[in-house]
Amino acid sequence: MVANSSNSYEVIVVGGSSAGLSAALTLGRTMRHTLVLDGGAPRNKPAGHAHNLFTRDGTPPAELLRIAREQLVPYETVQLQEAYVTAAAKTDSGFLLTTQDGAKYAAKKVVLATGVKDDLADIPGLRGLWGNRVIHCPYCHGWEVRHQSVCVIANGEAAEHYGITLSNWHSDITFLTQGESTISAETIDKFKEKGYVIKTTAIATLEESGIGVKVKLEGGEELTVGAVYYRPEKLRFHNSLAEQLGCELSPEGVVTVNATFETTVPGVFAAGDLTHPGLHQLYMAAMGGHLAGTNANRQLTQEAW
Repeated sequence: MVANSSNSYEVIVVGGSSAGLSAALTLGRTMRHTLVLDGGAPRNKPAGHAHNLFTRDGTPPAELLRIAREQLVPYETVQLQEAYVTAAAKTDSGFLLTTQDGAKYAAKKVVLATGVKDDLADIPGLRGLWGNRVIHCPYCHGWEVRHQSVCVIANGEAAEHYGITLSNWHSDITFLTQGESTISAETIDKFKEKGYVIKTTAIATLEESGIGVKVKLEGGEELTVGAVYYRPEKLRFHNSLAEQLGCELSPEGVVTVNATFETTVPGVFAAGDLTHPGLHQLYMAAMGGHLAGTNANRQLTQEAW
């Protein structure tokens, strides 16, 4: 991969994880001068393995990124650079991006693949176990802890949803509502029928215990389980650049895109977790990055024609 001394590119991709590197691969194969600017903090960094990814099931996320970067090497029009982009603006000829250290880069098209951040609850021990023994997605991690006893930190509709979803993986489930239960009476009856337990006492700490988790509740009760399921109530969408560029956002902060993964600002594309309120899977991110790259190239080709 060769550097571009003019700091001017046909396409700049912001974010170097699944969506961003997929876009870069497509743009490299279409011979577009492309720069990938990546801050180096992928969301799935804490996870030991990635799952449900065709031909790569069980591969560590870091290894997936290493392979993706390695496979970009033959495409000499693509450049990777570690940098955190803090500002983005429209110009007469395209867009201007500015990094935290003050460097400026111009592009005709931009692909935003900046992802999201999990806004974790302030439960002692949760952050250290997140992505490992504290998991959120049974499709991603449920098989590894199948048939084991588990706790679920959830209340109300979230608990009801987990109760149904997890029934194929687990029969011994304890729901930790972190206060008064708001689970419907109908669902509580179903939980009792299934043998599920509901505890309203708040969690004091979560600790690693062998290959599982020790859950200590306020008051002294302890539970040792194979894993804890927890889905953050809020996701922090990294949408500040999209907002600066004038892209439409949903009330939750999701960047609006059309079928070509173009935002409401012509020439600005977005892909990956940034564009979905909850469907956050590696293959979906890679697909979005590919389509964003394809359609950025299509626009450049039509404009040159």
